[in-house]
Amino acid sequence: MKRTSPYLLSTDRRHRILEIVNEKRSISVDELSDYFPVSSITIRRDLDKLASDGMLRRVHGGAMALSDIITAPRASAQYANLSEHQIRIGKEAATRIADGDFIIIESGSTCIALVKHLIEKRRLKIVTVSPRIVMLLADLAEKCNNDFEIISSGGVLHVYQNILSGPHTRNMFESIRVDMAFISATAIDVEAGITADSVYEAEITKTILEKCSKKNIGLIYSSKFGKTSFVKVSSIDVLDEIITDTELDQRVLDIYAERGITITRV
Repeated sequence: MKRTSPYLLSTDRRHRILEIVNEKRSISVDELSDYFPVSSITIRRDLDKLASDGMLRRVHGGAMALSDIITAPRASAQYANLSEHQIRIGKEAATRIADGDFIIIESGSTCIALVKHLIEKRRLKIVTVSPRIVMLLADLAEKCNNDFEIISSGGVLHVYQNILSGPHTRNMFESIRVDMAFISATAIDVEAGITADSVYEAEITKTILEKCSKKNIGLIYSSKFGKTSFVKVSSIDVLDEIITDTELDQRVLDIYAERGITITRV
């Protein structure tokens, strides 16, 4: 494994440790010490913290993955090939949008699938935290004369997730109100709520869901249900609707319906 930068923040290091544990399913402290430029004592403390947060299982000399804990791949990997599920979800989500709407399209590959279906929309005001989505919207507007108003949240760029965050970003979302917000999620569970694998992403998504929108729509495919990730964003009750694929079990639909959340399978 390639050795990481010595300037990695503790939260970023733990996120990367969790990603490695989930990928390899089990790993020793010694292996992690070869990868991170910190002491084995620090690695043990990181593993203890992740274990106490319920993110992994601590074993003698290392750690093991939990089957229901997931992390998102790098943004570049997510965007390389959209699945058929994501394309259908994005197409369905686009039917919720009327010309002239003011919307948030947060970030992530399923949100990109939505952008690709906005070709016939007009006069939209769109806010996003994703530089990649900004460029896709700009390209679409130029080629199709869609007269979009495209608003980037600004902030500090986190290359791994391809998102902007920080005080400037948070202040931006605290000051606006929109018709609809479309968000993705690393994982979702009835009890654990909506979770993300980045503290930066979680902070901004929480602000969007709880303060910005008249209607919150999750674009979340079925494999993410019943799973949890690194940090809690919010309870599921902030969502008005979830658009997902047809693989989601009927029993899950019934549970969410009891909480007043519409789930559309496409």
